Formats: sequence, structure tokens, C-alpha cells
Amino acid sequence: MGRITVFSGVERRRRWGDDEKLAMVEASLVPGGSAARIARERDVAPSLIYKWRRRLCGAAGVAHRGFATVMISPGAPAMFDADPLVMVIEIGGATMRVANNTSPAFLVTALRALSR
Repeated sequence: MGRITVFSGVERRRRWGDDEKLAMVEASLVPGGSAARIARERDVAPSLIYKWRRRLCGAAGVAHRGFATVMISPGAPAMFDADPLVMVIEIGGATMRVANNTSPAFLVTALRALSR
């Protein structure tokens, strides 16, 4: 007679939203954070967190690491208007000011986030 194994519990093919992925990656990047610990807490494979990190932070060899906070405001602060080392980008009513030493890879990531 054959043997049948029944798996019960959480469905293994889950879909994680972008906000959930971002929250897990950010939690794993804070000082003292651990991808393995976050994976255990959220019941997800650690390899997925590392995969999401690579996608969010860029491919290996890219100079930037981590995340930056982007603030979009309707009014332009006067201190940026006189600075020739700042590039101003306006997309659909949003204004982004970029310093001249910003890495191209980071700029591409920020522009993609703004265009969503």
C-alpha cells in the first residue's frame, strides 16, 4: 500500500506586496538587523530577503548602499535656487533636487520611484 503525506499550514506560494518587501529589507539593513532574524519572524526564506535587497539596492559593485529618504514639497526652498551644484528635476508636479555627486544608479532608482 502507498503512503500519502498531507501538508497542512500556511500556503507556501505567497505573494508579498512591494510595501511588505520594502519593510522586510529595511528592517534587515538597520544597525543590528539580520536578514535571517527577519526571515524567521516573517516566515519567509532568507534567500528572498537577500534577493529583494539586490533588486532594491542595485547589482553588486554599485557604490551606493541602503536607502535614502526622498521628500517632495510643493514649494522650492530658496537655498537650492542659488546652488549651481544642484540639479532640479520636475516630474508631474513633483520636484527633486539632486547633488552633483549623486551616483547615476541611485538617481535612476529614485526617478523610477517617482514615476510610479
